[in-house]
Amino acid sequence: MKKKLNNEELITFCSQMALILKSGISALEGIYIMEEGDVSGDGKEILKELREEIEMCGMLYPAMEKSGVFPEYALHMTEIGEQTGRLDETMEALAAYYQREEETLEAVKSAVTYPAAMLGMMLVIIVVLFVKVMPVFEQVYLQLGQEMTGVARNILNIGNWMRQSAIVLSVIAAIALILVICAVFSEKFRDKLYGKISKIGFMKKTAWKRARTRFASGMAMSLKSGLDMDESLMLAGKLVDYEPLRKQIAVCQEEMKKGESFPKAVKKAHIFEGMQERLMVIGYETGATDEVMEQAADLYQKELQDQIQKMIGILEPTLVGVLCVIVGVILLSVMLPLAGIMAGIG
Repeated sequence: MKKKLNNEELITFCSQMALILKSGISALEGIYIMEEGDVSGDGKEILKELREEIEMCGMLYPAMEKSGVFPEYALHMTEIGEQTGRLDETMEALAAYYQREEETLEAVKSAVTYPAAMLGMMLVIIVVLFVKVMPVFEQVYLQLGQEMTGVARNILNIGNWMRQSAIVLSVIAAIALILVICAVFSEKFRDKLYGKISKIGFMKKTAWKRARTRFASGMAMSLKSGLDMDESLMLAGKLVDYEPLRKQIAVCQEEMKKGESFPKAVKKAHIFEGMQERLMVIGYETGATDEVMEQAADLYQKELQDQIQKMIGILEPTLVGVLCVIVGVILLSVMLPLAGIMAGIG
């Protein structure tokens, strides 16, 4: 089974194809131009397959489908773009959609990996203190004819237990590292992990903004490709992987079946909030719903990135503060009794 194209590869292909089509060049000639460009390996092979298939059937959609490397949504939108004669606009919209997806993905990666990396570093420092530093202080105490007591003794005992359980702890650390690597490189695993942590109180706002970004972006692209409101809503709903918003989209669809206009249905379903709801009414009445949706996607994406940066900004000094407190407690538990012993000897 062939590997699907990632967001960056999709952005490159769709943006180049949009430029080619807008210049009045056919999709087939466009593929020839792409082949002559700086492409190697799998990319060249994919373009060759696309070219050969277009030469046989004369259309881009069947060629993309047969290649097996394009996501379902991109295929569906390309088919609609060819049927409506707006393939250039569809490709441009697809490039914008996957650009937004990539930026959102990077923001989510930061939300997951940066705190994990900081937490990992903090744990390494604490383990070194417990396992390597505390035994050195124990030897100092023994040379002075004393034994560690209180907090220092408890920390030393924990360090001894860590050394005895080194194999078990190493396995746990390896599993944790694998999970972090999967969170960075596996989109499916990352989505599952994000789905779990999005249920935590402070992460809910982030999850809502990510879901609304994807929904608004999907709506903008569907409408620009010539689909009507019902079809656009159905397609955009399939892109959303956050269950609370999916339920609200279903409510919106039900309201529209009852005869409500799109803005009223969106308002009743609480898909958007505040200013975006009001803009939706204006956009619908002026025939610019696609533009309003694009603006909404950009706004929610910016808010998502700002929120993640703010969260990281709070988390970083918090973790540093916790580490300082732990190190301080360890040092005080050792140094204060040691200072007393030295004063007694003096």
